[in-house]
Amino acid sequence: MRTVLIPLLLVCACTTATERTYEASVYGEEFIEEGIPTAIFSDGWSVSFDKFLVSVGDIRVADQPLGEEDEPYRIFDLAQASDGAGFPIIDGTITAENPSADYVVGPSSDVIAGNATEDDVALMKTGGHSIYVEGKATRGGESLNFIWGFSTRTRYSGCDLAGSTDVQLTIHADHLFYDDLFAENPKVAFDLIAASDDGDGELTADDLRGVDITTQERYQVGNLTNITDLWSFVEQLTATLGHINGEGHCTALRTD
Repeated sequence: MRTVLIPLLLVCACTTATERTYEASVYGEEFIEEGIPTAIFSDGWSVSFDKFLVSVGDIRVADQPLGEEDEPYRIFDLAQASDGAGFPIIDGTITAENPSADYVVGPSSDVIAGNATEDDVALMKTGGHSIYVEGKATRGGESLNFIWGFSTRTRYSGCDLAGSTDVQLTIHADHLFYDDLFAENPKVAFDLIAASDDGDGELTADDLRGVDITTQERYQVGNLTNITDLWSFVEQLTATLGHINGEGHCTALRTD
């Protein structure tokens, strides 16, 4: 009996990673550049921003840094007009198949200006801020100003690029005024924040710290039971501001 050797053809169902240039930018959309209109609020307020500073960095695609490994964080004022284009940050060439993106909104001692002024860069650096906003809320003839600086650090990971080479860090300012930390459809509201005013027309962090939210039917915190005052609540909301390419979602994790 003769043995016949039959050669085996090995078929590889492999995909080939592609080298592509990814361009990162940051955009605050119309709600920051033009303001949040009354129609968005559940209680008749509207909000406009004179300044909306963010510190962004550690931008990665497929866990590879765009630019150098130790790129400085950049400070952007998203209240400046961009004609819907946002502001460029950095680009880089990455080899990967269907990658996702990661980025951080956080304070840093190593910061440079994106489109912000040098005074604003100094303000963010010396204050240890990741986000700094100056704005005004109005309803009818009532007007209240707010100046809030936040030092939270949030890593946004697993941001689905859906095959795009655009890496737009999209900041959703309306989330600052949500009335629930975990509800699928929280309301955008300002009444409780407005009620914290001590009479001088300036809403400060101390004003918001004086509001006990444990007595509120709204302003639910889920398992974050250490959050008991309105300032801590809004601080936590800063971790929800970041998206990707408009409405794309990321996994957000506070690391401060």
